[in-house]
Amino acid sequence: MDTNQSYDLTILPVKKDNHGINVRRPTHNILPKVDQGANLVIVSSVRSGKSNLLVNLMLNSNFLKDAFDDVYIFSSTIHQDQTSRKLRDAFPATCYDHFDENKLLKILDHQKSFEDEDRPSIAIILDDLQNIKAKSPFYSLATNFRHYGVGLLVYTVQNFKMIPPIVRNNATNLLVGTLNAQQMKQVAQEYGDAFGGDDNFIRQHRIAVPERFNFLYARLDEYPAKLHRNFEEKVLYEDKD
Repeated sequence: MDTNQSYDLTILPVKKDNHGINVRRPTHNILPKVDQGANLVIVSSVRSGKSNLLVNLMLNSNFLKDAFDDVYIFSSTIHQDQTSRKLRDAFPATCYDHFDENKLLKILDHQKSFEDEDRPSIAIILDDLQNIKAKSPFYSLATNFRHYGVGLLVYTVQNFKMIPPIVRNNATNLLVGTLNAQQMKQVAQEYGDAFGGDDNFIRQHRIAVPERFNFLYARLDEYPAKLHRNFEEKVLYEDKD
C-alpha cells in the first residue's frame, strides 16, 4: 500500500510569537533592519569619521532619528570628543563614560520586565571599546540582544581584533573605514568568503574608501550578502556564485 500521498512534506515557516522589535517608525531598507534587530560593527582608525557617522545614524531623520524609545550610549570618549557632544545633548540621561556592566544589566532587566508586545525599542551603542573581558555581558549581548527589544546594537573599534568572535560572528552589518594593511587583512579574513575571497574584499574596500570619512558597508544578513559604498543604494558587489 502506497501511503506517501497522504503526507505533505512541505517545510513550513515557524510562526513567530511577535512581530519583531517595536520600532517607532519605518526606516530606509538599505539601513540595518532595526525592526528585526541589527548588530552593527564599525571598525575604522582614529579621526576617520566614526563619531560623525554615529551622530548621523542617531540624529539625522534620514537615518534612525526617533526610531527608538530610548538610546543608550557607553563610550570612554563621550566627554572628550567634540563631535559626540551632539549625542550627549540628545541623550543626556543615558550616556555613560565607562563600561559599567551593572548599568547594562539594569537596562536589560528593565526591558525584560515588559511583555513582548509592550517592550520598548532601544538602541545600545558601545563606542571605542577597550579593556573589557571577553566574557563580559557587553559581548554576550550580541547573541540575544533581540530578546531585550534592542533594535540596534553597535560596536565601534579602532582595532578589529578587540571585539571577540562572539560579536564578529553575530554581526548583521559591517562598516569599514580607513585601516592599515594589517587591520584590513584581518577584516577580510573574517568576512571575505562572503564576497569572492579576501583579495576581492580588500579590492572593494579600496574602491569604497579612497580617502578618510568614507566606509565600505557590508549587509551581511542579505542573501547574497551585499557591499555598498557608504549608504549608496547602488550595490558595489555581491557574490553571485
